[in-house]
Amino acid sequence: MPEGPEIHREADMIRNAIGGEECRYIFFYHEHLKPYEKKLSGSMIRSVEAFGKGLVIGFSIDLNMFSHNQLYGKWFIKSAGEYPNTNRKLRVELQTPQKSALLYSASEIEVLDNESIKMHTYLGGLGPDILKPISADEIVERCRMDAFKRRSFAALLLDQSFLSGIGNYLRTEILFDSGIDPSDSPGKLSDEQLEQFAKSAITISHRAYESGGITASDNWVQAAKKNGEKRRSYRHYLFNRDEESCRICGAEIVKLNKSGRRIYVCPECQGMN
Repeated sequence: MPEGPEIHREADMIRNAIGGEECRYIFFYHEHLKPYEKKLSGSMIRSVEAFGKGLVIGFSIDLNMFSHNQLYGKWFIKSAGEYPNTNRKLRVELQTPQKSALLYSASEIEVLDNESIKMHTYLGGLGPDILKPISADEIVERCRMDAFKRRSFAALLLDQSFLSGIGNYLRTEILFDSGIDPSDSPGKLSDEQLEQFAKSAITISHRAYESGGITASDNWVQAAKKNGEKRRSYRHYLFNRDEESCRICGAEIVKLNKSGRRIYVCPECQGMN
């Protein structure tokens, strides 16, 4: 499933292509959204913003389109009237005089007015977006809240009410970078450990956003490239690297199942031995 960095990058892409433009043609695949095709035609694209793993496109006529990519959704930008060569199903087309924003394969799409969007179940339940301005101190404060301090980090980092935008690969990479056992809870850690976790959460998430999904440090990446390694090998510290060696300590990377999802750990670096 695309995580916060991917959705924020898609929002940037859509905003740059059609933001501020007139929507001359609109297509919705789902029948219950068909009435909005005529209503939205001729309106302006007022805003495009990511919220965690969701995306909201605001129109100039007091209507907004919410979408969530789930596992398979993907946005494309093409010249107006052109389409990508894909077997995916087109769900939404927003066509301006020059460009079209095309959403394929997503299943969760809604059109809501300005008041209803504020009460949206998903949006209303989100915690602070890790890719929007938030300080390490604010994250530490959330770690100490009664609602979160006794829960394992493995579960907490998949809970969008804690910090939104973090998913499976970010969970693995943040916990490794901060040296935390996924089974530990915030309440068991020292102030210094919580501060390191908070800094890692911000750094790793922003790095993934800025680099297009790479969570490893630039020094690591550049060294790997010089050795002729492929992107899959150097993209992450641990994620998808089970049975390979940790490049910090040399221990074998282990794949576990935590909170129903796979997670990768270095038992040595994360104090699990």
